[in-house]
Amino acid sequence: MIDRRSPNDKLLTHDASRLEEAAGGPIDLAIVLGSGLSSALRDRFAYVSIPYDTLLGMPVASLRGHAGEALVGTWNGKRIAVFAGRVHLYQGFSPLQVTVNVRLAHTAGAKMVILTNAAGGLRAGLEPGDLMLISDHLNLTGRNPLVGYPHENPFVDMLDAYSPRLRAIAKTVATPEMRLTEGVYAGLLGPTYETAAEAHYLRTIGADAVGMSTVLEATFARFLGMGILGVSMITNIVGKPDTSHADVTAQGAASGPRLADLIGSVLHKL
Repeated sequence: MIDRRSPNDKLLTHDASRLEEAAGGPIDLAIVLGSGLSSALRDRFAYVSIPYDTLLGMPVASLRGHAGEALVGTWNGKRIAVFAGRVHLYQGFSPLQVTVNVRLAHTAGAKMVILTNAAGGLRAGLEPGDLMLISDHLNLTGRNPLVGYPHENPFVDMLDAYSPRLRAIAKTVATPEMRLTEGVYAGLLGPTYETAAEAHYLRTIGADAVGMSTVLEATFARFLGMGILGVSMITNIVGKPDTSHADVTAQGAASGPRLADLIGSVLHKL
């Protein structure tokens, strides 16, 4: 029996061959879409849809705003795999399980990954719908996917983990309509939203936005030597009452075209 909660390298190699077959060759780049963003790229390129539950090593969990499929095709001359939806630590998955998307993409040939997420804005001036280029992150999940990983050198330098080159490209191609800013993303375990005291603490230690994903994927991508571009879609302002997952995913879906424009422009420049 296949244990999707404990994927091994053999299963990832099998799944990678499916991505490469669908793309017509090794993948150049992977894109991970956050909450409410699963449909953001559907009308931007021709793709083959591969449901996660047909991939032998891909963890599967139902969560509103995460479609659970890989969209594989070519966009602006790049063979890409778009992971429409991800699993999270707060759903009971392990750090290695939540990084399967990155590991799978790398096995299929990807040298770069664009990590997106829905995030709460902490910095004054951020508004729902803004795009925040991630310049750095704070891993406050208490977890790391490299703990216990069987490798002789797990000591990964995270300085400039979010590629300065890719960030420079993003800033060059951004238009005023994209509402692109830059800042530090804090990744928390979740699934609860922040208390007022926690929000104050996060601002004090330098966080501009906060969410429940991305930091572990970025860590493993860095370990694999992949170029990383991170983009947060600001879907809510931390501290405002009655924040709900439905509101977050709705804002993400409404602002998805702005994110798609940015990603398409970046791919055109690569």
